Amino acid sequence: MKHIVIILLCLLGIRPDMLYAEDTHAQQYQDSILKGSQAMPNTLARLTYLRDMAYRHQYAPYNKAFSTALYEEACAQENVIYENLGAYYLASCYDKRHDPDSLTYWVDKLKGYAPEVGTYDYYLEQKAAISRALASKRQIEKAVYVAKEALEESLKYHSNNGEIASYNSLGCAYGVSSRVDEALEVFLKAYRRFTPQTKVSLRVDILSRIAQVYGNTGRDSLRIPYLQQMDEELQEVVKREPEARKNWSNFEIDCQIKYVLLSMNRGDFHVAQEHIDKAKALLEDHVDPVFWLNVQLVQLQYYARTKEYDKSIALVDEVTPIVLNHYVSTFATLINYKASTQINKGDIDGAIETRRYLIRAQDSLDNAFSTNQLQQMKEIYHIDDLLMEKQKIKDINYKRGFLFLVTLLVLVLIFYLYTRYLSRKIVTAEKITADAAMQAEADNVTKDRLQSEISHDIRTPLNVVVGFAELLTEPKELTAEAKMEYGKMIQENAENLLKYVNSILELSRLESGKTQYMQEECEVIALCRKEIATAIESGNGHVAVRLKTDIESLMISTDKNWFSSLLTSLLVPVESDEDSYNIVIRIKHDREKNLLLFKVVGTPLAKVRFENKTALIRHEINAHFIHAFGGIYKVQADTAEGPWVSFSIQIRE
Repeated sequence: MKHIVIILLCLLGIRPDMLYAEDTHAQQYQDSILKGSQAMPNTLARLTYLRDMAYRHQYAPYNKAFSTALYEEACAQENVIYENLGAYYLASCYDKRHDPDSLTYWVDKLKGYAPEVGTYDYYLEQKAAISRALASKRQIEKAVYVAKEALEESLKYHSNNGEIASYNSLGCAYGVSSRVDEALEVFLKAYRRFTPQTKVSLRVDILSRIAQVYGNTGRDSLRIPYLQQMDEELQEVVKREPEARKNWSNFEIDCQIKYVLLSMNRGDFHVAQEHIDKAKALLEDHVDPVFWLNVQLVQLQYYARTKEYDKSIALVDEVTPIVLNHYVSTFATLINYKASTQINKGDIDGAIETRRYLIRAQDSLDNAFSTNQLQQMKEIYHIDDLLMEKQKIKDINYKRGFLFLVTLLVLVLIFYLYTRYLSRKIVTAEKITADAAMQAEADNVTKDRLQSEISHDIRTPLNVVVGFAELLTEPKELTAEAKMEYGKMIQENAENLLKYVNSILELSRLESGKTQYMQEECEVIALCRKEIATAIESGNGHVAVRLKTDIESLMISTDKNWFSSLLTSLLVPVESDEDSYNIVIRIKHDREKNLLLFKVVGTPLAKVRFENKTALIRHEINAHFIHAFGGIYKVQADTAEGPWVSFSIQIRE
C-alpha cells in the first residue's frame, strides 16, 4: 500500500480553494451575505453580523471574503476588538493554505492588537501556525524555533490556548522530521495542559494527532481512548453549534477515517465499512479536497485488505478523471496502483494495457512533470518489464525457495554475530573482574605499606618529643637558649604529630563509613574563585593561582565543605614551605560523559606526595571524597608542565 501513502503525501500542498473557484452558486450566496450586511446600519450590529458569518464559514471559498469584510468594517468603525478578530480569521485563511509569508503579515497585526484587547490568545495561536506552515515546506529547524518562541511567549503571558497551539506546532515539526517519539511526547504534554478554557478546535486537533501517532506505530490500544474523546468532543460541539456544523466536517471525516483504519487492523471489516459510509456522507462541497481524496484512499485500502480487486479497480476509474483535472502530480501513482491491483488479480494483460494508457497520457502529465521526470517515469513503467511479468509468475515457487534459504542464512548469520557479541561481553566482564581483583590486591598492599610507614612516622616525632623532654628534666642546668630551642623542637614535633594523627583518624573515619558526605547544590565556579582568593591571601605572596575555563556558571551536587577542603589542600602549601608556586586550575565540561574535569597544575601537594606522609594521607582523603561522588582522582609529580593533580565530578541532573 505504499503507493497510497505516496498519494497522500503529495496532497499536502493542495490548496483547499481550488475546487471552488468557479462555483457560481457559492459566489451568489457570498454576495447575498455581504449585501445583507451593507443594508444594516453602520453600527455594532453590522460588526456582530459579520463576525457571526465569519465564524460560521471558516472554510473555502467563504472564509477569506467574510473575514476580509469583518476586518475592513472594524477598521472603518475603529473598533479594535473586531479588528483583532478579523485579523485572526484572515490569518486562519492563510494557515489553511500553508502560506507563511501572508500568515506572518497578519500575525504582526495581531501582535499590535494584543496589548489593546487584553488577550494574547489570538496572536499566539496564529504565531504557532507559522511554525506548521514552515514545517509543511520542510523548513524544520525554523519551524521548531518559531514554535518554541511562541511557547515561551505563551508561558510569559499565561495564554493556555497559545501554549496548546505551540505544543501542537512543535509536535508537527518533530513529526515531519520523523522524530516520532519527541512528537508524541509534545502532543501528550499539550493534552495534559487542557483546561475548560482550551478551544475545542485545539483540543480536537491534539487528540487527532495523538491518535494518529499511536496508530502509525501500531499501538491501537493506546489510540482508542484519544480517538473516542475526539469523537465525543466533535459530537458535543456540533450539537451545541449546529449553525457552524460545516466548520467541523474535516475533523469529522478525519475521525471516521481513523475508525476505519482501527477496525481494519482488528479485522472487523463490517465496522470499517460502516465508518467509510459515515465519512462519505460528510463529503459535501465545502470539505477540503484532501479529505475527499483521503476517503477514496482509505476505501482503496479496504478493498485491498478484503481482496475486492474489481471494486478497487472500479474506484480508481471513478476518481481518475477528478485526479487528472486537479491532482495531476498523483495521476501516475494512482494509475500504477490500478495496474498493481490487476497483477494481484492475475490480469497481466489488463495491467499491461493500463500502463500503456499511462504512457499515452503523457500530454496531460507534461503539465506537472519536467521532460526528464517523464522520461524517468517511462523507464520505470517500461512495457517490456510488464511483458516479463508472466514469466515471473511461473517462477514464483523458485523465488519463494530462494527467499527461504536467504532468510535462513540471515538467521544463522545473526545467531553467529550474536554469539560473538556475547563472547566479547563475557571476555570484557572477565577482564573487568580481573582488573578489580588486581586493584583490590594493590589497595591491600598500599594499606599494608601505609600502616608500616604510619608506625614509623609516629615513632620518629614521639622520640624527638620524649628525648628533648628528658633533656629538660635532667638535673644538669641548661642555658635559656638551649631550653628555648628544646621547647621549640618539642612544640613543632608535637604539632606535626597531632596533625598527622588527626589526618590518620580522619581517613580512618572515612574508610569505616562513620563520616557521611552531605549533598547540596552549589555553584562550582564561584566556589573555586572564592577558594583561589583565600589561597592567594594566605600564601603571603608565595602563591599565584589562575583559573582557566570557558564555563561561566554551573550548578553541581556535592558536599560543599569537603570540596572546599580539597581545593585548600591543593592550593595552600604547608607553613614550613617557603617555595613560591604558580598554580593553574583548568576546568572543562565533558557533556558526552556528563563529567566536570579539574586539573590543578603546579600544586604543592603533588610535589611533596612522596616526601611528606601527611600529604600522602591527604591525597587518600581527597581520593575517597572524589570516589564517593563518582569521580576519579589522579596525582602526577614529574611532568613537563610540573606536578599536577586531576579529578572529576559526576554531574547529576
